[in-house]
Amino acid sequence: MNTVRINFNNCYGIRSLEHEFDFSLGNGQRGKPRAYALYAPNGSMKTSFAKTFEDLSAGRSPREERFDRETKCEVEVDGQPIDSENIYVLHSVIEIKRDRPAVTNILVNPEHKARYDEILVDLDKLKTKLVNSLQKKSKLKKDDIETSITQDWDNSNFADCVRLAKESADTEDYTQFVYAVIFEPKALEILKSPEFLSNAQQFNQRYQELFDKVGTIYRKGVFNPTKAEASFSTLDKQGFFKSGHRVHLSGEQESLDQESLNSKIEQIHEEIDADQVLKDIRKKLSKNAQTQALTDLFESLSPSLTEVFLEKTKPQNQNQLRKELWAFYIRDNADADSYLESYNASKEEMAAIEQTAAQFVPQWAKAIDLFNSRFIDMPFRLAVENQTAVVLGKEQARLQFIFEDGEDRVVWSRSELRTLSQGESRALYLLYFIFDVEERILNQQRTLFVIDDAADSFDYKNKHAIIQCLKDLSKHDFFAQVILTHNFDFFRSIQNSYVAYNRCLMANKCSDSIELVQADGIKNIFVKKWKEEIPDDERILCASVPFVRNLIEYTRGDGDSDYLKLTSLLHWKSDTDAIKVVDFLDIYNRFFGTSHSSSRGDAVFIDLLFQNADDIKNRETNTGLCLEDKVLMSIAVRLKAEIYLIAKLRSLRGEPNYWCLSDNQFGQLMKELQTADPNTPELQTLDKVSVTVSSNIHLNSFMYEPILDLTIDHLTNLYHEVCNL
Repeated sequence: MNTVRINFNNCYGIRSLEHEFDFSLGNGQRGKPRAYALYAPNGSMKTSFAKTFEDLSAGRSPREERFDRETKCEVEVDGQPIDSENIYVLHSVIEIKRDRPAVTNILVNPEHKARYDEILVDLDKLKTKLVNSLQKKSKLKKDDIETSITQDWDNSNFADCVRLAKESADTEDYTQFVYAVIFEPKALEILKSPEFLSNAQQFNQRYQELFDKVGTIYRKGVFNPTKAEASFSTLDKQGFFKSGHRVHLSGEQESLDQESLNSKIEQIHEEIDADQVLKDIRKKLSKNAQTQALTDLFESLSPSLTEVFLEKTKPQNQNQLRKELWAFYIRDNADADSYLESYNASKEEMAAIEQTAAQFVPQWAKAIDLFNSRFIDMPFRLAVENQTAVVLGKEQARLQFIFEDGEDRVVWSRSELRTLSQGESRALYLLYFIFDVEERILNQQRTLFVIDDAADSFDYKNKHAIIQCLKDLSKHDFFAQVILTHNFDFFRSIQNSYVAYNRCLMANKCSDSIELVQADGIKNIFVKKWKEEIPDDERILCASVPFVRNLIEYTRGDGDSDYLKLTSLLHWKSDTDAIKVVDFLDIYNRFFGTSHSSSRGDAVFIDLLFQNADDIKNRETNTGLCLEDKVLMSIAVRLKAEIYLIAKLRSLRGEPNYWCLSDNQFGQLMKELQTADPNTPELQTLDKVSVTVSSNIHLNSFMYEPILDLTIDHLTNLYHEVCNL
């Protein structure tokens, strides 16, 4: 992958962008990584760029969402259209998918994986047929069949359980025994209750007599006490008896009203209801659908099978009954025969593949260790619970989150985790990225990585971990990367770490297009650019005021006369419009030991400042880092705002000679105006000045990223707004 040419028109927020990325290692660039860093202020093109490549990676056509304009999207690699499989987009928005193929494919030998999958597919088809037939006999849900069998036989291997059931001794004829009915939790409560265990035989005898008693209304398997109670209760609730209706029972000479009917039922039940314990058992068996199903099972059994049932369902015998039921269901099952035959034929081959794959488990552990060692200050450590199965691709990776605090230790799965911060969640997202990358390394898959602000939400220590992960990509010739960011500190760190200086670009937003140009000022802009150009560049001269003032404050203190004079160039003071350019250069030369001069030396400094601010405001296109322009515009915005504030307060106070004497001048002026005229509409614009500009004028060489990340368009619009107050 030597060159990537892009040509976008109306791709999301990008009106037009054409550029060629030269990733070649030749032409004097041997040894330089195949990587570009692209600084793009928020709102310029970064997210649209990433979304366009995301569409291409998914085989979709990018589009323009707002105005339904015609879209054009061309991406060529070495003169050929890019393949969707050769694109990988790492998003700025956290997107964690629990089932990612790369997590299970990472360490699987492709040939072994293909054969293993082929065996599993055939086995799964036969297994599905077996499960379906067992479901019909047991009445369990299909999803519960395998779990129940493996638990009942205490063996995690389903095929082994089927074999053991097949080989077990003959049992009773359990055709009428339904696993789901007997071992339903509500039914088990009754079967395990002391009352039932002590009186089961007697209850069964008297319950069966209800169907044979002279004058009974019940018929076994058709109409039992539970169904009778439900039927007559429904008639009562629906007002049947209150309406004067009567019930005529088969074999009776006369119809019965409700009172006579109840008396009839009491006579039939007197044998069983005379004993309170037996009565309670009958009531419990009729309580709900699950226990009623158990009652129906009682009725269907012959006397001999009833004896077997009562013996086998005793708590001490229930585990054995579970096994015997599965053995009965499986013994003469043709689907079980087919499944076992196929499993036995492929078992040795599968074991050989598993043994080979298990040798690579340490590599999996190494990937997890890499994450744990790089992403520090996380509240958890990561582990993989099912490493061998994951290596085979038999199971999805089950990540474990291990939390430790002193002697306390908690292990959570991904589904249990609900308390990660934004940064911690993003770190987890990057873990999946590591897995995806490793899979592509194993396959030596040529890939263009588009990285969209991967460092958002991280502290400085973990930003270094991100950079190290991206740097690792550059070690492989079949990888190339374009790293997008709106964070200048991250941009500068990427360049310092591994991206060649001439492959650091900046996005300039023109009237109808985006252009990518060589970045400047990445390394110490004060030494590399401002120091040499201050006599010849009026914008740099004006922008140097806060930098020099900071240094004087540091070396001499804020009572120094030069410090105070420079303060008057940053705030509207009584002497501000009397300070000339030559006065500033005198201070500069004395401090730095230089002898700079300017052809505009006699000009009033703020006049020069506002002239340059007007030029920047009226300029159609702003290119490059624009640091000096941003600093100059910030100073001009606040000075214009303070000129307005002081004039407004003079009028409101009736003091034509009023000046603010506070050290925090802009903040004090805002408080006074809010007190004197809280409803003035200009406060909205002035609040923007307070939030956007004031904190950025205290410039030094260590922390100038905030003002860099502001767009020059934002500042010029604010300047225009303040000028119109």
